[in-house]
Amino acid sequence: MERLQDDVLILVISGKVNFYSRKVFQAVIRNASATSAQHIIINMKDVTSMDSAALGFLALAHLSLVGKNIGLSLVAPPKPIKDMLEQMNFTKFIPTYETEKQVLCERAFVLGNQS
Repeated sequence: MERLQDDVLILVISGKVNFYSRKVFQAVIRNASATSAQHIIINMKDVTSMDSAALGFLALAHLSLVGKNIGLSLVAPPKPIKDMLEQMNFTKFIPTYETEKQVLCERAFVLGNQS
């Protein structure tokens, strides 16, 4: 599921995110970068598992979006997935939040201070 809120595209993913779901994940990111979105939030609250291939796709998505000046944030990864992201240092280059509202508020604050 996806929805656009101002210039932020919010993607809600669920279930297993793995090598076999890569084409869907890649298409979603590709389509997202074709919108007017300046930031993408991936809401992971209903993700049940994530393998190393999915981590690779996430890193590639981040690099692709950075090249297009589009930000990326993760929201509500379940504890085992959050722990894995932290162990692999993903949280150092892809910000992770508990709620979508946190991302939107921080983004509004940053944008407000740029003017």
